[in-house]
Amino acid sequence: MSFIRERRRSVFLLLTLAFLLGTAALAGAATGGQGGLMLLSWPREQAVLLAGVILILLAAAVLRGLVKSPLRTALATLLLLLGVPLAWIAGTFDLLDGDEREVKTQAAPGRGDRRLVMVQYNDFDPARCLYVHQDGLLGERRWKVGCFMGEEEDGLRDAMWTSPDRVRMTLGGMSQESYEVTIFPSGQPERVLLYGSLICPGDLRGECQSS
Repeated sequence: MSFIRERRRSVFLLLTLAFLLGTAALAGAATGGQGGLMLLSWPREQAVLLAGVILILLAAAVLRGLVKSPLRTALATLLLLLGVPLAWIAGTFDLLDGDEREVKTQAAPGRGDRRLVMVQYNDFDPARCLYVHQDGLLGERRWKVGCFMGEEEDGLRDAMWTSPDRVRMTLGGMSQESYEVTIFPSGQPERVLLYGSLICPGDLRGECQSS
Protein backbone atom coordinates (compact mmCIF):
# COMPACT_ATOMS: atom_id res chain seq x y z
CA MET A 1 0.00 0.00 0.00
CA SER A 2 2.83 2.38 0.82
CA PHE A 3 4.26 1.83 -2.68
CA ILE A 4 0.91 2.68 -4.27
CA ARG A 5 0.56 5.82 -2.13
CA GLU A 6 4.07 6.89 -3.06
CA ARG A 7 3.32 6.38 -6.75
CA ARG A 8 0.10 8.38 -6.53
CA ARG A 9 1.91 11.14 -4.67
CA SER A 10 4.60 11.37 -7.34
CA VAL A 11 1.98 11.45 -10.11
CA PHE A 12 0.12 14.21 -8.27
CA LEU A 13 3.34 16.23 -7.92
CA LEU A 14 4.17 15.83 -11.63
CA LEU A 15 0.67 16.89 -12.68
CA THR A 16 0.71 19.83 -10.25
CA LEU A 17 4.05 21.05 -11.60
CA ALA A 18 2.79 20.73 -15.18
CA PHE A 19 -0.36 22.67 -14.24
CA LEU A 20 1.64 25.46 -12.56
CA LEU A 21 3.99 25.80 -15.54
CA GLY A 22 1.03 25.86 -17.93
CA THR A 23 -0.70 28.52 -15.84
CA ALA A 24 2.45 30.65 -15.80
CA ALA A 25 2.84 30.33 -19.59
CA LEU A 26 -0.81 31.27 -20.21
CA ALA A 27 -0.58 34.21 -17.81
CA GLY A 28 2.57 35.40 -19.55
CA ALA A 29 0.93 35.16 -22.97
CA ALA A 30 -2.15 37.03 -21.69
CA THR A 31 0.00 39.95 -20.48
CA GLY A 32 2.18 40.19 -23.56
CA GLY A 33 2.66 43.29 -25.67
CA GLN A 34 2.39 46.74 -24.19
CA GLY A 35 2.03 46.92 -20.43
CA GLY A 36 3.25 43.37 -19.87
CA LEU A 37 4.01 42.37 -16.29
CA MET A 38 7.75 42.03 -15.76
CA LEU A 39 7.05 39.28 -13.24
CA LEU A 40 5.79 37.12 -16.13
CA SER A 41 8.40 38.13 -18.68
CA TRP A 42 10.34 34.85 -18.45
CA PRO A 43 7.29 32.54 -18.91
CA ARG A 44 6.18 34.79 -21.77
CA GLU A 45 9.54 34.57 -23.55
CA GLN A 46 10.03 30.85 -22.88
CA ALA A 47 6.55 29.60 -23.83
CA VAL A 48 7.89 26.98 -26.28
CA LEU A 49 10.37 25.64 -23.72
CA LEU A 50 7.64 25.46 -21.08
CA ALA A 51 5.36 23.59 -23.49
CA GLY A 52 8.08 21.00 -24.06
CA VAL A 53 8.76 20.61 -20.34
CA ILE A 54 5.03 20.24 -19.62
CA LEU A 55 4.72 17.43 -22.17
CA ILE A 56 7.75 15.67 -20.67
CA LEU A 57 6.21 15.95 -17.19
CA LEU A 58 2.94 14.52 -18.49
CA ALA A 59 4.86 11.62 -20.06
CA ALA A 60 6.55 10.95 -16.71
CA ALA A 61 3.14 11.02 -14.98
CA VAL A 62 1.75 8.53 -17.50
CA LEU A 63 4.70 6.17 -17.02
CA ARG A 64 4.38 6.47 -13.27
CA GLY A 65 0.61 6.26 -12.99
CA LEU A 66 -0.69 4.01 -15.78
CA VAL A 67 1.36 0.96 -14.85
CA LYS A 68 -1.20 -1.63 -15.97
CA SER A 69 -2.77 0.26 -18.85
CA PRO A 70 -2.11 -0.96 -22.43
CA LEU A 71 -2.02 2.69 -23.53
CA ARG A 72 0.85 3.51 -21.17
CA THR A 73 3.75 3.08 -23.59
CA ALA A 74 2.02 4.59 -26.62
CA LEU A 75 0.77 7.66 -24.76
CA ALA A 76 4.09 8.30 -23.02
CA THR A 77 5.97 7.89 -26.32
CA LEU A 78 3.65 10.35 -28.07
CA LEU A 79 4.10 12.95 -25.33
CA LEU A 80 7.87 12.55 -25.40
CA LEU A 81 8.00 12.78 -29.20
CA LEU A 82 6.22 16.13 -28.91
CA GLY A 83 7.89 17.44 -25.77
CA VAL A 84 11.57 16.63 -26.30
CA PRO A 85 11.87 18.34 -29.74
CA LEU A 86 10.03 21.42 -28.43
CA ALA A 87 12.38 21.72 -25.45
CA TRP A 88 15.42 21.15 -27.67
CA ILE A 89 14.32 23.71 -30.28
CA ALA A 90 13.57 26.32 -27.60
CA GLY A 91 16.95 25.76 -25.95
CA THR A 92 18.77 26.00 -29.29
CA PHE A 93 17.06 29.27 -30.24
CA ASP A 94 17.78 30.65 -26.79
CA LEU A 95 21.50 29.98 -27.30
CA LEU A 96 21.43 31.57 -30.77
CA ASP A 97 19.45 34.59 -29.61
CA GLY A 98 21.46 37.80 -29.47
CA ASP A 99 22.39 39.14 -26.06
CA GLU A 100 20.73 42.17 -24.61
CA ARG A 101 21.87 44.56 -21.93
CA GLU A 102 20.58 47.64 -20.21
CA VAL A 103 22.69 50.65 -21.16
CA LYS A 104 20.76 53.28 -19.24
CA THR A 105 18.22 53.51 -16.43
CA GLN A 106 16.75 56.80 -15.25
CA ALA A 107 14.00 57.44 -12.70
CA ALA A 108 11.30 59.93 -13.62
CA PRO A 109 11.75 63.26 -11.81
CA GLY A 110 9.50 63.39 -8.76
CA ARG A 111 8.17 59.85 -9.34
CA GLY A 112 9.67 56.84 -7.63
CA ASP A 113 7.32 54.42 -9.42
CA ARG A 114 8.40 55.19 -12.98
CA ARG A 115 11.73 54.82 -14.79
CA LEU A 116 13.24 54.78 -18.27
CA VAL A 117 15.18 51.72 -19.38
CA MET A 118 17.28 51.71 -22.57
CA VAL A 119 18.16 48.23 -23.86
CA GLN A 120 20.82 47.32 -26.41
CA TYR A 121 20.01 44.23 -28.51
CA ASN A 122 23.15 42.81 -30.16
CA ASP A 123 21.58 40.66 -32.85
CA PHE A 124 22.16 40.45 -36.60
CA ASP A 125 20.50 43.87 -36.83
CA PRO A 126 21.56 45.73 -33.66
CA ALA A 127 18.86 47.87 -32.15
CA ARG A 128 18.31 50.08 -29.16
CA CYS A 129 14.88 50.13 -27.59
CA LEU A 130 13.47 52.40 -24.92
CA TYR A 131 10.93 51.27 -22.33
CA VAL A 132 9.02 52.84 -19.47
CA HIS A 133 8.78 50.65 -16.37
CA GLN A 134 6.05 51.58 -13.94
CA ASP A 135 4.98 50.01 -10.65
CA GLY A 136 1.35 49.00 -10.31
CA LEU A 137 -1.03 46.97 -8.21
CA LEU A 138 0.18 43.61 -9.60
CA GLY A 139 3.82 44.59 -9.96
CA GLU A 140 6.06 46.38 -12.42
CA ARG A 141 4.81 46.74 -16.00
CA ARG A 142 6.81 47.58 -19.13
CA TRP A 143 5.76 49.77 -22.02
CA LYS A 144 7.75 50.17 -25.23
CA VAL A 145 8.29 53.80 -26.22
CA GLY A 146 10.66 53.46 -29.17
CA CYS A 147 12.96 51.08 -31.01
CA PHE A 148 15.71 52.24 -33.37
CA MET A 149 18.00 50.19 -35.58
CA GLY A 150 21.75 50.68 -35.38
CA GLU A 151 24.33 51.34 -32.70
CA GLU A 152 24.65 54.54 -30.69
CA GLU A 153 26.44 56.32 -33.57
CA ASP A 154 23.54 56.06 -36.01
CA GLY A 155 20.62 54.84 -33.91
CA LEU A 156 19.23 55.92 -30.55
CA ARG A 157 22.00 57.94 -28.93
CA ASP A 158 20.31 59.11 -25.76
CA ALA A 159 16.97 59.40 -23.97
CA MET A 160 15.87 61.44 -20.98
CA TRP A 161 12.88 62.71 -19.06
CA THR A 162 11.95 66.30 -19.83
CA SER A 163 9.17 66.12 -17.21
CA PRO A 164 7.59 63.37 -15.09
CA ASP A 165 5.31 62.47 -18.01
CA ARG A 166 7.37 63.29 -21.09
CA VAL A 167 10.35 61.52 -22.70
CA ARG A 168 12.82 62.85 -25.26
CA MET A 169 14.76 60.51 -27.56
CA THR A 170 17.75 61.78 -29.54
CA LEU A 171 19.21 60.00 -32.57
CA GLY A 172 22.89 59.83 -33.47
CA GLY A 173 24.51 60.27 -36.86
CA MET A 174 24.14 63.39 -38.96
CA SER A 175 20.49 64.05 -38.21
CA GLN A 176 20.63 64.51 -34.42
CA GLU A 177 16.83 64.41 -34.56
CA SER A 178 14.84 64.45 -31.34
CA TYR A 179 11.44 62.93 -30.67
CA GLU A 180 9.25 63.59 -27.64
CA VAL A 181 6.53 61.27 -26.38
CA THR A 182 3.99 61.88 -23.62
CA ILE A 183 3.51 59.13 -21.04
CA PHE A 184 0.00 58.70 -19.68
CA PRO A 185 -0.64 58.18 -15.93
CA SER A 186 -0.99 54.42 -16.49
CA GLY A 187 2.50 54.27 -18.04
CA GLN A 188 1.28 53.97 -21.63
CA PRO A 189 3.03 56.14 -24.24
CA GLU A 190 0.86 58.28 -26.50
CA ARG A 191 2.62 56.65 -29.47
CA VAL A 192 5.43 54.20 -30.19
CA LEU A 193 8.38 55.19 -32.37
CA LEU A 194 9.84 52.46 -34.55
CA TYR A 195 13.13 52.80 -36.44
CA GLY A 196 12.92 56.56 -36.05
CA SER A 197 9.60 56.92 -37.89
CA LEU A 198 6.05 57.28 -36.68
CA ILE A 199 4.94 53.97 -38.16
CA CYS A 200 1.86 53.53 -36.00
CA PRO A 201 1.05 56.64 -33.95
CA GLY A 202 -1.57 56.18 -31.27
CA ASP A 203 -1.35 52.39 -31.19
CA LEU A 204 -1.95 51.64 -27.50
CA ARG A 205 -3.28 48.11 -27.96
CA GLY A 206 0.01 46.32 -28.69
CA GLU A 207 3.61 46.87 -29.70
CA CYS A 208 4.02 48.49 -33.08
CA GLN A 209 5.22 46.34 -35.94
CA SER A 210 7.32 47.45 -38.88
CA SER A 211 5.62 47.68 -42.24
